[in-house]
Amino acid sequence: MSHHHRSSLKQNQKSFKSKHASKSSLKAKNKGKIEKSGPGPQKPHVASKLERRNKAKQLMLTKKSELILSRKLFDGRKGAPRVVAVIPLCPDVEADLIVRNLNASLGITTDVPYSGVFTVPIDRFNQKIQYILTPRHMTSMLNAAQAADFVVFGLSAKQEVDHFGETCLRSIVAQGVSTVYTVVQHLEQVESARMQTEVRKSLLSFITHFFAEQEKVFSIEAQQDCLNVVRALAQQFPKGVQWRDSRAYLVADRAWYEEDAAQPTGGLIAVEGVVRGKKMNPDRLVHLPGAGDFQIDRICSVATGASVENSMQLDNGDGAFSGNFVAYPTEDQDSTDPFVQEVARGEDDDTMLHEMPEISEGVKLDDHFYLHDEGEDEIETPTLKDKNRIPRGMSEYQARWIIEENSDDEFDDGEGSGAESDGEMELDEHDGYAPTATDYAATEIDAQSEMFVDLSPEEEAKQLKAYREREREELEFPDEVELSPEMSAKERFARYRGLRNLRTSPWDADETDARTPEDWNRLARFQNFRASRNRALKEAGANGVPTGTRVIMYIRAPKHSYDALSTKSLLTVFSLLRYENKKVVLNLSVTPNTEYEEPIPTKDSLILQCGPRRYRVNPIFSETGRTPNHVYKLERFLHQGVTAMASVIAPVSFGNTPVLLLKETDKGIELVASGSVENADSSRVMAKRTVLSGYPYKIHKKLVTIRYMFFNAEDIAWFKAVPLFTKMGRLGYIKESIGTHGYFKCTFNGPINAQDTVAMALYKRVWPRDSELWDGAY
Repeated sequence: MSHHHRSSLKQNQKSFKSKHASKSSLKAKNKGKIEKSGPGPQKPHVASKLERRNKAKQLMLTKKSELILSRKLFDGRKGAPRVVAVIPLCPDVEADLIVRNLNASLGITTDVPYSGVFTVPIDRFNQKIQYILTPRHMTSMLNAAQAADFVVFGLSAKQEVDHFGETCLRSIVAQGVSTVYTVVQHLEQVESARMQTEVRKSLLSFITHFFAEQEKVFSIEAQQDCLNVVRALAQQFPKGVQWRDSRAYLVADRAWYEEDAAQPTGGLIAVEGVVRGKKMNPDRLVHLPGAGDFQIDRICSVATGASVENSMQLDNGDGAFSGNFVAYPTEDQDSTDPFVQEVARGEDDDTMLHEMPEISEGVKLDDHFYLHDEGEDEIETPTLKDKNRIPRGMSEYQARWIIEENSDDEFDDGEGSGAESDGEMELDEHDGYAPTATDYAATEIDAQSEMFVDLSPEEEAKQLKAYREREREELEFPDEVELSPEMSAKERFARYRGLRNLRTSPWDADETDARTPEDWNRLARFQNFRASRNRALKEAGANGVPTGTRVIMYIRAPKHSYDALSTKSLLTVFSLLRYENKKVVLNLSVTPNTEYEEPIPTKDSLILQCGPRRYRVNPIFSETGRTPNHVYKLERFLHQGVTAMASVIAPVSFGNTPVLLLKETDKGIELVASGSVENADSSRVMAKRTVLSGYPYKIHKKLVTIRYMFFNAEDIAWFKAVPLFTKMGRLGYIKESIGTHGYFKCTFNGPINAQDTVAMALYKRVWPRDSELWDGAY
């Protein structure tokens, strides 16, 4: 072997030894350590000053371009007219006289109708104003304010705003309103100039309570004030209404009906107007207030009318359009069916709705049935998951006595206690789990060793009457139900169940029973409501006839729908977003009107206004917030100052859509409550709570004999698995029945007072009710 090869071999051996030694040292150094599965958490990126400046500049340019594009709607004489609703708030205010004085300030002598829609060209400002005059009718004023770019409220210097006017004003504020101006009539009839100034200050103070940005109340008799109002209407850009401007709509200049035997509806409603808001997509349904949801047959530009047969390109990329056109719907056109097609489900499908089985031997506790003849050992012991989350530094025993922060007046003064035969009340006054038969040790005195003697029926009835008279005087359980001795609790509360904890106990939202709504399985359900809403809103402005285009829209509708609409003072057309005609369980966050003093019971017949649509509903009120098990306590009334969730079966509405709850009374339509759409969620369970109370008859430490809760042994055996609680915070369970008059022994987690009251909470599911279109006159 040559010298060169020997030196090369030695070098390779040294290199191998050094590598092996380094690997051995690394292995020894990292001995016992576990390799990380991936890179650790990275620090969030902090935008630099230049990046923040560029982002702000991009947002500014985007808003500026949107503003320029939107202002083209009113650009010049060929632009769309500015829609102005004139709404009188006082009985002696005349809307037509207000418009006549506004026109007179410009030398315009056009005839002004008492009510309706008409357009006035304003040559001085190179604009057109489309006035909407409405009679003093609630829904007429609401419809006018919905469609208006500007709202002019009329006040009087002689009469105050009456109850009707204030109700309309509150309703308009709640549904959303664009730019507002206020004028006053009859100011010249006030005696002195000083008094006129005082009247103006008083009216300004009133209107700023609702619209803080108002700076002046204009006199309709002063020509300069009228000119200032017209100048503002013609030159100022309206702020708009968010929910309305997120979809396409138009105010009808004229409308007529065309018979067409080829149409399944027998004809078409033709509506002429200017497209506003977003682009008008012929694939989406349209809503005609007071008539319903309909399909579009075609949309024609006014210049071409119905004679053009070929559809042309509408949008050239910058929001403008060129040429005459007819826009037809495509295969993607929405159906008018308010329900989704029911999917056939197999036996192994986890999403299949199933009926609650009929059990004839014991009440249901949480998701299990416990039979009265299986003994106490069959009753489940709560696991750690069922127990409270114990605060740091506090024992499990101490945590049982923490009062829930979000429980609502569990033992209040009995407000509304007599409204129904049964009510709703939470199981646990304290934030702890309810005990079962295995939670406590045996008592010192055996149940069989205590002497018990049945009272005579006369003595029993006498003591029961005296007890209930005392109870009525100081009723502390608003959800308490009193059973008569002849009534069977097993039959009376057959649909009820027990819960260890209302907020954590499981409840199958897909179960069905005899009172499940008929089309429950065909309601639309969104896996991600927020994502569906954002997608529908984003899609609204993508395709269709551009904003500002004057069109004739042909709507597939029967003749009787047009006949009903022809009697109205205003006809508007609102485009619906995708899926907005599908019925869902619509959950609404509502707050009662402070001026409405009558009680608002759950399931009361009300009118729901959701955006441009109105329905006859019977809402179910329940508590707000979020619970781990998605179960919420039903509220018997909508209480003043308290926001509640109202659930109904109605078409879904996307966007931050305001809602009004109205009620037809002898005084007219009253505003009951207002709020907004929360979500569409059919898995929300509304649980009605009923409390059965009993009276301690004999007490020996933790062993207590209870009477007057039940009146026979069969009922005691049926409800034996349901836990007990007392007003003073003790928790217990039924041990056994004694005698024949419904007496039973129970054990508690501590001694109870003779003045304490023992109670049992039962729950049943209340299903939301369907809605129907309200087509009241307006």
